[in-house]
Amino acid sequence: MGELLSTVFPQPVWVRGEIAEVSGTNTRGHSYFRLCEPSPDGMGQPLAVIDCALFAGSRPDIVRSFAREGQVFQLKEGMTVRVRGTVTIWDRGGRYQLIVDDIDPSWSMGDQAMKLRRLVDRLRGEGVLQANGQLDMSPAPLRIGLVTSRESAASQDFLQGLKDSGYPFRVYAAWASMQGENTAGSVIGAFNRLLTVPDLDAVVLTRGGGSATDLAWFNDEHIAGVISQVPWPVISGIGHETDSTLPDFVSHTSVKTPTQCAEFLVNRVADFLANIDSLAVVLHRSASRRLAGIREGLSSLASVISRTGVMAFRMERHRLGALQDLLERSVKGAVKGAVSDLSDISAAFRRVLETGTVRRYARELHGLRRNLSVSARQRLALALSRLEGLRAAVSGNDPIRLYGRGWATVRNSDGELLRSIEDTSLKEMIEVTLRDGRLHARTERIVPEGSELEHD
Repeated sequence: MGELLSTVFPQPVWVRGEIAEVSGTNTRGHSYFRLCEPSPDGMGQPLAVIDCALFAGSRPDIVRSFAREGQVFQLKEGMTVRVRGTVTIWDRGGRYQLIVDDIDPSWSMGDQAMKLRRLVDRLRGEGVLQANGQLDMSPAPLRIGLVTSRESAASQDFLQGLKDSGYPFRVYAAWASMQGENTAGSVIGAFNRLLTVPDLDAVVLTRGGGSATDLAWFNDEHIAGVISQVPWPVISGIGHETDSTLPDFVSHTSVKTPTQCAEFLVNRVADFLANIDSLAVVLHRSASRRLAGIREGLSSLASVISRTGVMAFRMERHRLGALQDLLERSVKGAVKGAVSDLSDISAAFRRVLETGTVRRYARELHGLRRNLSVSARQRLALALSRLEGLRAAVSGNDPIRLYGRGWATVRNSDGELLRSIEDTSLKEMIEVTLRDGRLHARTERIVPEGSELEHD
């Protein structure tokens, strides 16, 4: 029978299927598993099953091929794989067996994973992935922005984790859609709303687990672009332990679940407080040693002063007696001179009062004070008027207000803003952004302003 199989299958064959059972790796490095074709409804018995063996000699090449694709090779039940192997018969069991010598890592990753990897590689080359990670995160991030869906399990788990810590976190929520076609626009809008909140320490982007299709809505390079431009560190926590989405690569910090987002912030604050306590202990010990040295020095100095104090006191008393005699003689002469000078000053002051000079200076000072007050009020009113004009101009040019009035922005297929009909051509795909979303269209006619001619 083995010779017949080698005649029918002289070369290795590629087989696609789902791993149903994995028996693990034995002491010799061999792995055994079953490959099956699931039933159409996924509930009944498999349509076909074949035993597979991956021997230790073939494993290193497979591990290296997975590593080149940025993956860790691991056989898991439910994993869809495309394997190459030789069909044989196991003599002792009398069953068909596939001796596997290669596994296609690209197929195992799936289309979504491959697209995500290519997008990550391109954005890394453009410098988008590194921007947010270069921002400094506060050692005690207590003012937190939150981007997630309203009343979701993710928001409840995150907020409860912060509350249980007992630390004074302040959370500013910007609710957004976390699934569906509106995910990118809704998440970007939430980030824009948080830009109006002053002094945020970090922003958390999180949602609970879901299927690969549900989470794929986050693999939008527009979301990555916004994260790379916001002024605060972003913490990404989307899905479960095995999930990866584009925000995980572009954010400052990536964790796996909403609960771990809260744990990351709580641990960072706890570490900061622990460092403060440690520094306080070091400072106390240093100050204690310093004070002990000063106390010892003062004790020695006090001993010296005690021995020389009596002698110094006697000498100082004799010197002070001499100074007292000299001071008494000097004071008498100084008092006589001061009395004479005071009399002259008093007479001069009376003459000034009699001429009215002081009253004239008082009237001039009052006039200057009144003029200064009027001028200050006029300048303040003028400045307020100019400020109000500038505020009105800025409000009138707010993109959100313009969208609300019916304005729209148009971009070509390269994402560049169209400012003239010369920036596009016939049959080109364009993107129109309105107040509540985007339209994708194709230019069918181009009509120059003031002209009846059309480009066809």
